[in-house]
Amino acid sequence: MRLMLSSGAGYSHIAPMLPLACAARDAGDEVVFVTGPEAVHHLADAGLPAVPIGRPNGSAPNGSASNDAMWQRARAEMADMTPEQRLSHLIAEYMVGMGAAARLDDMVAFVRDWRPDLVVANLAERAAVMAACLVDVPYVMHAIGPPKAAATMARAWEVAENLVRERGLDGLPGRGSVPYLDIWPDGLRPDGVEWEYPARWPLRPEGVVPAPGPRPAVLEGLPYDRTVYVTLGTTYNARPGVLEEMVAALRDESVNVVVTIGDGGDRGRFGDQPEHVRIEHFVPQERLLPEVDAVVCHGGSATVLGALAHGVPLVVAPLATDHFEVAAQVRAAKAGVVVESGDGNGIRDAVRAVLTDPVYRESAGTFADRIAALPSPATVLDRLREA
Repeated sequence: MRLMLSSGAGYSHIAPMLPLACAARDAGDEVVFVTGPEAVHHLADAGLPAVPIGRPNGSAPNGSASNDAMWQRARAEMADMTPEQRLSHLIAEYMVGMGAAARLDDMVAFVRDWRPDLVVANLAERAAVMAACLVDVPYVMHAIGPPKAAATMARAWEVAENLVRERGLDGLPGRGSVPYLDIWPDGLRPDGVEWEYPARWPLRPEGVVPAPGPRPAVLEGLPYDRTVYVTLGTTYNARPGVLEEMVAALRDESVNVVVTIGDGGDRGRFGDQPEHVRIEHFVPQERLLPEVDAVVCHGGSATVLGALAHGVPLVVAPLATDHFEVAAQVRAAKAGVVVESGDGNGIRDAVRAVLTDPVYRESAGTFADRIAALPSPATVLDRLREA
């Protein structure tokens, strides 16, 4: 099978798709991964061929003055919206109407030339979906986080319909039978929702499940019995003041605190810290999570799935995009506590709660079992070949 996978350049969007891509490669399929030019090194690291399409992050689409100016305008537009309205607006007007539109013609040219048997796209990469439909190649949608409601995505589909009509297609085909490769476990997704892609195919998020390996050196010599992991993932770790507030909330608690700030992060912004607080650029999550008792984060999908895959309860302080959706699902499942970003006292109290009330650990443990039982990438690939 000739398999084309496509994602935007953010590593948090690429990483969930790597297990499927590597499984296809290892099975002898011909695989190519299409992404932004600044992200091809992630695919090289994984031993996958990559094709760069589009502008690097930081360059402005559609001739706008600057990327910073674009996001300032977006924030102003969304200032009075609810979290769900902001997510809908961001995806429709910016991810699809600007980002996907700017790279669509190049994407179509590549799909037409390479002619894959199947395109695998993700929520944030609608250029690949439109290109597949324009060239009449089947596609599937790969989850990178929680599934999206049809109502949330309705405006994005209006924008996409206009883009394909401009290129000669009467409209986009229905989504009812398009496989949705879903890494989100049962028990988190709310009931009674009309989903954008209703044909759910469960898929184990292989990149976050427990794996054998050495205990991280950062844990050596820590004085307390319990350890809390603090992270804002790979996208939001430089947001001013957020990690600092989380660390300040916990530095006087009788728990070890391990903080990851990203490869380019500045340790100096945290000042002097006591011995039980360790600030690191990067620690492999799958090595650290078996050793911790709670995770404090913003609600990023990979961090939440990783914590739950290891049975670790969460404290979630959502920041943007679908973090609020994820936080609400964690709270409803009693797998963690949700607090407002910037609420240091709330973070401290929430950590105390998840460390002392066994309901949170027990709930997280049920998700560890559910995630482990999801079908493997190899199993899902076999199903795709048979479809």
